[in-house]
Amino acid sequence: MCTCANCNNVSTARTRPIGAVRDLHDPTTRRSITDRGDVEWSPMSAPAPDYPHVPEHVGRCAIEAHMAHGVGANAASILMARTTIEATAKSKGISKGNLFEKIEKMRDGGVIRPATLTLAHAIRVIGNDMAHGDVEELPTEEDATDALHLMDLILEEVYQATAIADEILARRAARGQ
Repeated sequence: MCTCANCNNVSTARTRPIGAVRDLHDPTTRRSITDRGDVEWSPMSAPAPDYPHVPEHVGRCAIEAHMAHGVGANAASILMARTTIEATAKSKGISKGNLFEKIEKMRDGGVIRPATLTLAHAIRVIGNDMAHGDVEELPTEEDATDALHLMDLILEEVYQATAIADEILARRAARGQ
């Protein structure tokens, strides 16, 4: 049992047997419990990035997508990545039409670059099965990782990069440059 350094809640660990028993008294075989690959934690770890320049409601969706992925819920992770893209469109005033149309309107309105259009549509396509109940074939870990990576690239372009550029330009203007 350990205490989480972030939230101070109690976490428990259970080791799974893998092959031969280790000699825990031999320093060459001892590792920190956090470094061991044969440990199951409860509650499960679900790290998520910080989105300081993303609107709170959009950021919550993105964080939930990462948290679902962190506990192995690939379908939920992909669906939340798709939801994040739709929430992004709505945060930019694009609320009419289906997700395909919203993504196209984001490009047409200059919210995303033409190259980013492909990323947004990729998330839409990956998430369509979950969104429409076609779940006979579950998504893989790789599918979920891909969807999250694409989602983060879109959030970086739409919110993060713009806000950082604005901050830099404001500092330069304040110095008279």
